[in-house]
This record gives sequence, C-alpha cells and structure tokens, in this order.
Amino acid sequence: MSLIYPLFIPMAGCAARCIYCDQSKLSGASALDLEQAAHDVAAFIRHHPEQDKQIAFYGGSFTRLSPQERNTMLERILPLLDEHSSFRISTHPLWIDQEILDWCGQNRIRTIELGIQDFNEAVLHRSGRGYGTAEAVGACKAVQEAGFELGIQLMPGLPGADLSSLEANLYYLRELKPRFLRLYPLIVIKGTPLEEEFRQGRYQPLSLDAAIQICADYCLLAESLRIRVIKLGIPSNIASEDILAGPYHPAFGEFVKAELLIRKLELDYQPDQPIFLNRSQSALLSGHSGRYRKILEDRLKNCTLEIKITDIADSKKNQEDKT
Repeated sequence: MSLIYPLFIPMAGCAARCIYCDQSKLSGASALDLEQAAHDVAAFIRHHPEQDKQIAFYGGSFTRLSPQERNTMLERILPLLDEHSSFRISTHPLWIDQEILDWCGQNRIRTIELGIQDFNEAVLHRSGRGYGTAEAVGACKAVQEAGFELGIQLMPGLPGADLSSLEANLYYLRELKPRFLRLYPLIVIKGTPLEEEFRQGRYQPLSLDAAIQICADYCLLAESLRIRVIKLGIPSNIASEDILAGPYHPAFGEFVKAELLIRKLELDYQPDQPIFLNRSQSALLSGHSGRYRKILEDRLKNCTLEIKITDIADSKKNQEDKT
C-alpha cells in the first residue's frame, strides 16, 4: 500500500458546481501554493526513501485543467520524485479520453480516481453531474484498459437514490472491480444548492444508521471482490457549523467497521457460548459509550452474551479448539 501525500486543488477544473459540493469547506484548503507544495513534497520524499508513495491531487477535476496548468504543476513536482514515487489524480468521468490517458502515462500518473458518485442515470441527472450511466462506466473501463489503477468514489444518499440505484451500484462494482473504493455518504453543506432543496422539503438525507448499513453492504461486497475500501465518510476537517444535515460523524468509519464486526458475530454466534474478541475488536464495541456493545446485545435478544477479550493468537487458538 502506498503512502499518500495530498495536494488540494479545491474546485479547480470543475466545469459546473454539483448541487451538494463545496470542496473548499470539505478540504479546509485554499488554492494550491505550488512553491510551498514543492517544499513539503520534497520533505515527504526525503523522509520515506524506500517506501512506495504517491503525490495525490484532490478536490477538483484534474484532467479538465488546461494543459498549461497541468504541466506547470507536474513539472514543478516531477524532479522531486524518487524511483518509488508516482502521482495519483482525482477527476470527473467526462474528462477522460485517449489523449488524456496518453498524457497521464507520460507523466508518472499511476492511479486515477473517478468521482462517479452513482451509476444510476436519474440520480446523476438530479445531482447535476452532467453525464449518465454509459459515460460513467465507459470512463472506468477506459482507465483500466489503459493500465492505470482505478479508484471509484460513490456517494450514498444522493437525491433520488433508492434501493434500485443501490442495486445498480453494487452491480457495476461487480462488473468493474476497481482497485479501491471511497464511500462518502451525502451531507447537506451550508451555502450549496442542496441546502435550498433540503429547506424546502424536497430532499431528505440519510439517517446516520441508514448510511452505516448501506456502507457496510458496500464493504461486504468489496471484500468479496478484493476491492479495498480506503475511505468511509466525509473528511473530518469540515467545520461543524457548515454541516446543515445528513449522516456526518467524525467516527463514521469506526461505526461501519463495528457494524461489520457485529454482522460477523451474529453469523458465528452459538447460544450459551462466549464470544471471543481481540483487543481491537473489543475497542470497536466499547467505544462511544458502548454504542455497538448495546447494539450487539439488542440483536442477540434472549441470548447469554459473554465477551472474552483475548489477543489475536489466543483467539485463533480458541477457534481451533472448537473445531
């Protein structure tokens, strides 16, 4: 797994503003100071000489920047890279074509993340994404066929999303099998067009529990397909006063992992038998005032719940003893 050094270019290259988006608030970053970025990247490279690492451009549509803008950024950073370094970019599916992919291949870009958000046509239209299912799928396949690592960003809870759109997203993940996945449940940010829809009652965000369940479903599928889920939840550097509504919590990723653990424990549970956990698993259940310990107890109603904390080696031995 590569170390990542992020450089934020909020809204840069975006052809239009999606109804939910404010990258400056999400990232907490202002416009990129290229000279300061070069100084910081050089230090990052020096401190990790033998490790695989990537310099990542986030927050905008990198491939829609003008050739001059793109080249200026990369030409300043490229001489700083060592043999273990490459670039990662995030971009919009409409701004992927053969010319762009050729350019990426010539400039040590190894990984391309596509902000798909949803594969459902109607959901994409309501969110102002400017493309449909065919364009989203086509961009993903083009990135893969050109030999790049493909990352996909999905956004549960977009306007118009329902069970059928969720099933469509699960279907396309099976078909495409990207290298990794980010899951950003939609929140309502003050000052975005989505705020007006929410205030007028035309948009209802997911509850926190619903978002956790949906993301757990995605994670289970990703695990079966060997897709790495590298981010769960909106970045925590957004100011709380900018969040109007939606399933935001700074520990969202922990909640999803705890939900996944509980699902596994439910499947493995045998009445009148203790549950063996290692210390990290215990921490997931006991954190946040025992939120998920209580959830586990509720789901295993009328059963004796006795959790025994072990280290990993002891846990494996106990499981072997049972068989």
